[in-house]
Amino acid sequence: MESKQIDYTKTGNVTLKKEIFTVMFVTENQNLVFNNADIQEIFFIEDIFKFCMSGTITFVDRYNMLEYGPYTGNEKIVLIYSIGRKTRELVFDIWKMDKITSSGSGLNEAVENMITLHFVDPFFAGLNLRKYSRSWSNTRFSDIMKDILNNMAFYKEANRKFNIEQSKNKTDFVMPYWMPQTAMRWLARRAIGNQSGTSGYLCFNNTREGLQHNLVSFNYLLEDIGRTLDKVKYKFQELEVSAENKILEWWMNGIDRTSNNVIRGGVWKGYDIATKKLLNYDHVYSKGADKTIMLGRRTLYPQMDDTFSSNVLIGDNSNELLESIAYNDWTKRYNLQLIVNLIVEGHEKRYAGQQIDIEWPSMFRTGDKVLYNDLFRGKYLIKTVTHSFSPNSIMVYRQRLVCIKNAYHNAKSRILYKAKNTNIYQEGNVQQIIRR
Repeated sequence: MESKQIDYTKTGNVTLKKEIFTVMFVTENQNLVFNNADIQEIFFIEDIFKFCMSGTITFVDRYNMLEYGPYTGNEKIVLIYSIGRKTRELVFDIWKMDKITSSGSGLNEAVENMITLHFVDPFFAGLNLRKYSRSWSNTRFSDIMKDILNNMAFYKEANRKFNIEQSKNKTDFVMPYWMPQTAMRWLARRAIGNQSGTSGYLCFNNTREGLQHNLVSFNYLLEDIGRTLDKVKYKFQELEVSAENKILEWWMNGIDRTSNNVIRGGVWKGYDIATKKLLNYDHVYSKGADKTIMLGRRTLYPQMDDTFSSNVLIGDNSNELLESIAYNDWTKRYNLQLIVNLIVEGHEKRYAGQQIDIEWPSMFRTGDKVLYNDLFRGKYLIKTVTHSFSPNSIMVYRQRLVCIKNAYHNAKSRILYKAKNTNIYQEGNVQQIIRR
């Protein structure tokens, strides 16, 4: 683990010239800069549901890297890329050397080996390879989580920007020889955001400002408290050939009623040690929908409250904690019901947790006037960004955006449950609306 951030380029400000990206392999003995023509593909993924970023590189071994071993897992991959005004420099740990294939049958042809490496961001090891025992008394959930990340997963030593939403509830917590990630997941289900007023905490790294650590609730992202909205609207290729945010390809994963057992509702059960009584908290669809910031006026389903759909035994000793856990489980299930995938030309400005606005055209026309799809136009939350670099492709840098649409923009259906809290644009205006 690094004790501080290291500038492997020795410049502090990388100039890529005509290259969109540069990859460096850092070993104990030397740094090797790849020839981009030898790289078949390199990609990495950032996701609001994942604690760490991860990726893969496949390349032709022109340097005969097998001669420089042995490899111990302490090697680094440095990726530097830019297509706009800002340059991103990310450092990853090599986690696994995958299959090595030779183009020939003899050792003299090993110079053309094809090697695949899997890499993770530098905090993966700290979150998953050690176990700790420690206790906190009357401490905010968010402060405990930040303490774990800083001192057990070594976030503090990396000296990176931290975007954290302070929780309003406190707890006495004993970490019983758990890995940091296990403790983080337990705490994240119970923390209530001070700004959003809801549970549903997420812990993830994204490429905003280089590499940023995020510890925020789902509603924090949906309401856009961090002001992440890309003000340049996304348009389809046939509408705007030269648009900065041109959508080249798309597909959609529609609603799935298989997961409706949690979304419909259920009973979350706990136990009060002081009174020796069982606790029951009923959570239903309408309760979850009323708490959630919706990116449209109508939710995805009709009112379908049903406490018999699920029965969850938690064991916590207060109704407040049961309510927090129930909403956490509900919102993380509900917000994955309608997913839109976009393929766009790569740009370093995009990151997981960002909001975008899509001008989704209608199939109908009124003369030369373009009409818009009232269901799918409007705001989306980027869940996942896959950054893919293929120097031998026509598009060297492309991105796949996995976007959340948790409500229909302006559905005419009166059957769908009406959103109470919304984050939309008023018709004919750029004024943002948050209804509470």
